[in-house]
Amino acid sequence: MLCCAATAAWQPPPWGVVSVGPEDIPAPPLGVSGPRSRPARSWWLAALAVVLAGTAALAWWLTGGHASSASRTAAGPAGTAGTTAAVTQAQTQAAAWIAGQVSPSAVIACDPGLCPVLQEQGIAPGRLMPLRAAGGPPGADVMVTSGPGGQLAARYAPARIASFGSGRSQVQVFAVPPDGMAAYQTALRADLAARRSAGSQLLRNPRIRFTAPGAAALRSGQLDTRLLATLAVLASQYSFGVSALGDAAPGAPTLFREVVITGIGQDRSGALSMLHGQDPPYVPAHVAAVGQTGLSIEFALPSPLGLLSPVLGTG
Repeated sequence: MLCCAATAAWQPPPWGVVSVGPEDIPAPPLGVSGPRSRPARSWWLAALAVVLAGTAALAWWLTGGHASSASRTAAGPAGTAGTTAAVTQAQTQAAAWIAGQVSPSAVIACDPGLCPVLQEQGIAPGRLMPLRAAGGPPGADVMVTSGPGGQLAARYAPARIASFGSGRSQVQVFAVPPDGMAAYQTALRADLAARRSAGSQLLRNPRIRFTAPGAAALRSGQLDTRLLATLAVLASQYSFGVSALGDAAPGAPTLFREVVITGIGQDRSGALSMLHGQDPPYVPAHVAAVGQTGLSIEFALPSPLGLLSPVLGTG
């Protein structure tokens, strides 16, 4: 049996030892008699608090507190990924809509991050103009912005023609007035008066039959000027009914620029030739046969102002 080396006889420390249970802690210095002094009790309580705090921390770790913190940390990238996916979806939807609904001759001012997305939808790079925060979009017909900003749009493009997504992922499409904001407001008021006058004339034309909602839209000036002029031209040769109006512009109150006409008769091919033979800007973007005697006609955005006076007059 091993035995310890001989050592000097154990001597108690000069300050003595006080028994407090399973462990011994130093007693008060010599010269202090009676019960333990307040400083000794405070020291013991502080030591006990440290032990209890360590136990609580260990319990928090073992019961999943650490895992919960890790989960919250991991939620950050997941939320970012969700936001990125929403931005990508809104940009792709906007680009596809612009490729199908905006005039192929329109110059498009776009956020630098949006321009490549528009190119992926087949829009020629020569039609794209990257937006700069320092200035407006000179020469652009349409402006496309992303995010909640819109400061440039508020200054240079007051007419929103479409919107996709929401919040920080929102993509908005605006028509840019060619002559500035003040001229745009004046032209808009004049164009509204001309559209209402032209609508009233068409309602009196015996060759065109409108539904009640269609008639209301005419009276309030909600039809695109090119559409009004086209209906008048067709009515000079054919009798027909207007069965539907549309705009295909999500998230924005735009003018009706789509129409479905029915009952045009057996000479539908002649009507098609008439539509395709119009001069710009009266050439429809899309024309298709509907049923046996109908046609679907749609014009591209943006809707121009000030076209009605030479065609229909405002009397």
